[in-house]
Amino acid sequence: MHSQLYLHGQLADDPEFSQTKKGNLIVKLLLETEFVRETTKGNFQAEPVTLPVSFFSREAEAVKDCRKGDFLVIGCHLYGTEFRPSDGIVKHGVQIIADQILQVAPRQREAYDGLRTC
Repeated sequence: MHSQLYLHGQLADDPEFSQTKKGNLIVKLLLETEFVRETTKGNFQAEPVTLPVSFFSREAEAVKDCRKGDFLVIGCHLYGTEFRPSDGIVKHGVQIIADQILQVAPRQREAYDGLRTC
């Protein structure tokens, strides 16, 4: 069974870069999106949420030039993590891993960005 999530939003910050043990590119982005939930029948509430998303290999190359404010639409999956500290109590977490880049759109810039008026 394979579950696919689709997320869209703007980048909250510039990307972070690292490498795998084999030297392949890893890009981590913070994606600002909205969580919409039904509060009562027919009434919805939107809450802003910032999600960390990891991009590997081909997907990392596709987003490496993105900057804060750029708009993304991605397909991704959740990856469960497990940490065993010395006290023996297992801690579980989750990561969002990008599988597809469906759209990358540069942030909107003013038509005269960078020009000075006298």
